[in-house]
Amino acid sequence: MTAFYDWIATPFGWILGVLYSLTDNYLLSLLIITVFVRLILVPSAITQQKNSAKQMRLQAKVNKIKAKYAGVQGREAQQKIQQETQELYSREGFSASQMGCLPMALNLIVMMGLYGAIYAPLSKVLRLGDTVMEELKTVYAAAMNVDLAKQGTRYELNLLHEFANLSDKFNSDIVTDTVRGKITDLTNGLTIGKIDLTQIPKENVKQLIIIPILAGVSALLTSLFMYMKQRKQNPEMAKNPTMGCMTFMSPVISVVFAITLPAGIGCYWIISNILSFIQTVALSAALKPEKVIASQMIDETVERRSREESVKKRVALMAAQQEQQDND
Repeated sequence: MTAFYDWIATPFGWILGVLYSLTDNYLLSLLIITVFVRLILVPSAITQQKNSAKQMRLQAKVNKIKAKYAGVQGREAQQKIQQETQELYSREGFSASQMGCLPMALNLIVMMGLYGAIYAPLSKVLRLGDTVMEELKTVYAAAMNVDLAKQGTRYELNLLHEFANLSDKFNSDIVTDTVRGKITDLTNGLTIGKIDLTQIPKENVKQLIIIPILAGVSALLTSLFMYMKQRKQNPEMAKNPTMGCMTFMSPVISVVFAITLPAGIGCYWIISNILSFIQTVALSAALKPEKVIASQMIDETVERRSREESVKKRVALMAAQQEQQDND
């Protein structure tokens, strides 16, 4: 395991280990982690929903800018459109960067952490000491005649799979009955029916193909919902060919991740996609664009009147000071 994955896997392995010790269920532990991540992302999702409504409100003004240069060809016209659009956004206090990529970034961080933790279940999840790990490694390498360096990050998973066959070869003073029990329980917990959460779907397509399929379908739910919503709210933007590409980008990424990484990460991705869909539908119902826009207009009106009152007070104060100076 590289130093980076080792560093990021340590806290996730500890969290996963604590949850597993409390629930005695590996999949439930992944579910809890996923729910926690989605809860962290709720404020960001609300902000994105409001920014999306504001962008929709400004789209009419953007269309007017484009219409003004409709008959003009060339790069200069495009630059004028971009310049005036940016000036509009600046006046309205809107930035496309506010839409943010925090959800994707956080998901990737969690995936990398879980990736490292799932590849190192003995040292990261069970947190077996250096002495125990060295005994396990030494016996496994000698008995199986393998080069640990060539196995790289997979050696702990391979050791876990062979543990039952090698159990009587370990030094019982180091690998005690308690340690053996923990490893055996973890091995059982990493298997759900015929699904071994440590295996990679592309290496066991027959049993694990369901993981990438569910990952793609669950991601497609949110993508199609957002696409249909965009078509309804902003027909002009929906005509953009890139919208169609973006609709299928997330499902494709989900399938790629789920088919090339351990099934445990695929399960995390599926759960995350489902929760994301539920969150998206719920926020769309709770924060309808019409209501958000109306609220924004009220806030802007209050803010504008507050500024006007402040200006009036400053002018009145300056006039009073000038009058006082004239009297003096």
